[in-house]
Amino acid sequence: MPDLSLNESPAKVLQSIDINIPQQLYQEPVLSKLIGNYHLIVNFRAAILDRKATGGGWFYLNLEGDPQDIENALKDLQELGVEVFAHHGSVPLVLENIE
Repeated sequence: MPDLSLNESPAKVLQSIDINIPQQLYQEPVLSKLIGNYHLIVNFRAAILDRKATGGGWFYLNLEGDPQDIENALKDLQELGVEVFAHHGSVPLVLENIE
């Protein structure tokens, strides 16, 4: 029987997250990079963004894509200073380093 694993597309997952983008990153294409750099499908479920908001911009997103790409994208967000929360939780999502 032939090995079909090379021909199969990787499994995609759906990850629901909340993120808080600090005001100092408002001019950065933070969400565009998720799509372009990691080939994710980003669905906005809700958003609160005000030019005068000192608490940053809040977004409730669904991310769809390869699990590794999602994890790498979330790590990059955290390195930029974006707070990432899983499933409307109150505890920031902390990702393990992958070597």
